[in-house]
Amino acid sequence: MEEKGIINTNQFIWLLFCIITSFTVLHTPGILIVQSGRDAVLSIILAWILDVLLAVVYAYMGIRFPGQNMAQYSMTILGKGLGKVVGMMFPLFFFLVSVLLQSGFAIMLHVAFFPKTSIEMILLCSSITVAYAVLKGVEVMGRVCEFFGPIFLASLILLFVLVIPDLHLENLKPQLEHGFYPTISGSILIISFIGICIIMGLYIPICDRPENGFFAKFSAVSMGGITILLIIVASIGVFSISQAKNMFSPSLRLARYVHITVFIERLEVIWLMIAIGALIISAAEMIWAFSLQTAQVIGLKSYKPLILPSILVSFVLSATSFRNSIDLFDFINYSYPIIAMFVETGLEMFLFFAALILKKRG
Repeated sequence: MEEKGIINTNQFIWLLFCIITSFTVLHTPGILIVQSGRDAVLSIILAWILDVLLAVVYAYMGIRFPGQNMAQYSMTILGKGLGKVVGMMFPLFFFLVSVLLQSGFAIMLHVAFFPKTSIEMILLCSSITVAYAVLKGVEVMGRVCEFFGPIFLASLILLFVLVIPDLHLENLKPQLEHGFYPTISGSILIISFIGICIIMGLYIPICDRPENGFFAKFSAVSMGGITILLIIVASIGVFSISQAKNMFSPSLRLARYVHITVFIERLEVIWLMIAIGALIISAAEMIWAFSLQTAQVIGLKSYKPLILPSILVSFVLSATSFRNSIDLFDFINYSYPIIAMFVETGLEMFLFFAALILKKRG
């Protein structure tokens, strides 16, 4: 089964960028500050370098196996039996990311904006919107990201610019105070989030110019890395390291902090609209990836019948898996990076070397 939708290189870039943005507006910067402290900036730079190197592998595999994504060339390389087992790990990972996105989104809205609205009701509304987006197909999602992606980027840069007058760069010093461990551990944490852009392996076969896969990933991760870096610098520079460590969403706190004269305040409402857009489209991308690859592994003629059941299961898991933000933080901080690194790096490098050793091509 093949995806019939086609995207261009520009849509490819913004689809990936929206995924990174969705985690930027949620909890990733706060968790990274807790993990690395003032060395968070160095962690982002190191993670960017490692992720670009990983992108080379995914781009190469996309060219070596034209028209196939990770689940498909897993079966080409390893055979039907083992290939299906390995190939199924990719869509399950995307499904997990969708659950984490929607859980974090619902908890954030409940705590910060709608304390009288139940988390289940917020999840229900987001699930309906995600389902609508996925049913419309990847081409529609690509056009939405192509329109809103630059707005997301410009808004985050503008947020940083507006806090520059209150920025104290001395709060970022000293670097490497506790050696290299905080930098390295933080880079592993952050690469597990920006590494979700391994979904590029699904976009390469449906891109009108598949040879641009690496360029798309490089561009998206570079822009996304810059936005995370700016949020980190602004959070520590404005609030200090001790306060930034205790924030659920540093970008939300920055949006609430900003005001333009005494007449324009409450700019977090604009931030909220941007955050909702990024989170909804990113969750939709994850559900699309899960449905498509699952259908390909089990041999269905279409992935559309899997969309609504996967949305329902995602809703149930999002509503029941985490009682509060502390449970979500614990899972993201301790369990998720291990799972992510295994799938994003471990499985793909295994397939890469297996393809070379067994001399397999698409």
